[in-house]
Amino acid sequence: MTLLKKFDFDYDFENDSLFLYDSKSKSKASVEMDDVIIDFNSKKEVSAIELLNASNFFRGMDFEGDEILDKEMLDSIKECKIDVIAKSNFLVIKLLLVFKSMRTLVAPLIVPGIHEPSPAAAMV
Repeated sequence: MTLLKKFDFDYDFENDSLFLYDSKSKSKASVEMDDVIIDFNSKKEVSAIELLNASNFFRGMDFEGDEILDKEMLDSIKECKIDVIAKSNFLVIKLLLVFKSMRTLVAPLIVPGIHEPSPAAAMV
């Protein structure tokens, strides 16, 4: 059973940056991988995700209909939910974006999990 959690979001059209965040969760550590930054709270739960060059991140992903997921489309996000599934040594993060056109996109993101103290999460 998946448990989608509603996240707030901000899209910066000029910089093509999408910031997804839990406004009730305070970030304690971050892990950066290319154009993806994942913030974790003190319980080692995902508290925020920032996608730099967001339109490039979503390029080529299946999107309902024939619309192109570009900056204009990202600027029309009306809802965001996130599901985090812990696997052995990694996290599978499913991003569910709902657009004003009522089209949806489910995008997977796989990142290393935080199980042991590391320099990347030393503050957690």
